[in-house]
Amino acid sequence: MKRKLLAALLIAIMALGITGCGISSESESAENQTAEGSVKTADGEEAGNNNFSDKEHVTLKIYMFGDADTAATEAISAELSKITNEKLNCGVELTRIGFGSYQTQLNLLLSSGEQVDVFPPFTLSISTLANSGQIHPITDLLPVYANETFTSVSDTDWACGTVGKDIYAFIPNKDKAADLGFMMRKDIVDKLGIDVSAIKDFDGLHDVLTQVKKAYPDMYPVVPDYQNMYSAFPIDNLGDYFGVLMDPYNSDSLTVENYFSSDDFMELCKRSYQWAKDGLFMPDASSNTESGNNLIKSGKAFGRFSHMKVGFEAENSASCGTEIICWRYTEPLSYTGKLANSLWCVGENSVDYDRSVALLNLMYTDAEVSNLLVNGMEGVHYEFTDASKQFITYPEGKDAASVGYSRLPWGWPNEQISYLWEGDSETLWSDLNEFNESAAQSPAKGFIFDNSKVLNEVTACTNVYTKYFPALIAGQIDPESTIPIFLEEMDKAGLPAIMEEKQKQLNTWAGLN
Repeated sequence: MKRKLLAALLIAIMALGITGCGISSESESAENQTAEGSVKTADGEEAGNNNFSDKEHVTLKIYMFGDADTAATEAISAELSKITNEKLNCGVELTRIGFGSYQTQLNLLLSSGEQVDVFPPFTLSISTLANSGQIHPITDLLPVYANETFTSVSDTDWACGTVGKDIYAFIPNKDKAADLGFMMRKDIVDKLGIDVSAIKDFDGLHDVLTQVKKAYPDMYPVVPDYQNMYSAFPIDNLGDYFGVLMDPYNSDSLTVENYFSSDDFMELCKRSYQWAKDGLFMPDASSNTESGNNLIKSGKAFGRFSHMKVGFEAENSASCGTEIICWRYTEPLSYTGKLANSLWCVGENSVDYDRSVALLNLMYTDAEVSNLLVNGMEGVHYEFTDASKQFITYPEGKDAASVGYSRLPWGWPNEQISYLWEGDSETLWSDLNEFNESAAQSPAKGFIFDNSKVLNEVTACTNVYTKYFPALIAGQIDPESTIPIFLEEMDKAGLPAIMEEKQKQLNTWAGLN
């Protein structure tokens, strides 16, 4: 089914009066650079001075999820500012906020008028942020101040950061597909003689977890990643779970359905309820504010469910401080939501929209900048393991718990220009790109729901969702008695109206109207 996404994006750009700036090839991008560092539009006019030497010096504020010591962020900010002072005539101030409080603190920052220049919305919907005026459109700024990134990202991927006729988010260069699985401590697997390859279904996994519980009664067999317990079925949630594609592997499946009323959801919740009764789940899972990896790292947990990718085991082994092995139970799928948790936006309260976009471009294209943000300071947060300076690890005497700066390469704009971690394959990045390209594509890949017409209903449904969903998938409440109440309250909150509007927009996007 041909979407003609590139044409749609260019029409949006033309509507904004910048028809001279299309998506060009990489060679055209190079030709459009001037000696002074400015960019030329397609008609040959200079688009802007990208070193900002004619502007007043400012300090841009970067917000990012993940734990980090204040000393670490201050040192990294100082090093990064040496680069940005020269290239963008600005300093930077990096702030890291732990996962458990990131969404709450980010909401407060965005609504209070505080300066927020660049940040990943993470679990916040860019559609909601755009429609509430909390992020700035960057459509006309991209060809001017981020031409390198603009010309290297595909039209399909740019569509994943688009709301209405405007692009609102930088697209990360990372895993754009995922399979589902369960990650677990390999040392315990080996000690108990567990054969992971013999796990064929959730009953088989249940037997493994029961064995772990018996051998390690003080350890949680399964923990959530914050409040996120797991997904047993690969769906395309179309951004917010308020109307989903239940069969995203089917290229002709564009019917928006109510996931919460499906047999699949009931089966998932009933399994969770039983497993919680069996003592396999962390008891307070639905209110947990700690990352699953931290719980594993501290010895409190055996494993957790997760979306996975090529190189997942090595990345999470480094994060957990112990070797990780995985059981996977779905085929890889690429969909818009896979990019959503690491999109990068410019805050409406930014002190300089132009320089913020230029900073994001630097984060995407400059290896020195990317490594500072992803890995921290050499000799402090990492050291090289080989003379070729290709692989890194923690400095002697340090580990994931004590180094003071959490590595979350997938959360930054471009992990693929950062150093490889000890245990990674030399071909990790090419393998990852092959993984992205070979994965099944959701028929709604590139679709972003514009919720401006049903914003009140989205807010009301979010409140109901928060009240029931985390507890249901964590097995803390009886699904057979609770789900009917959940569905009734969702209907009253306006879920049918959201689904109707979403279906209408999806049909228009797919050219079915």
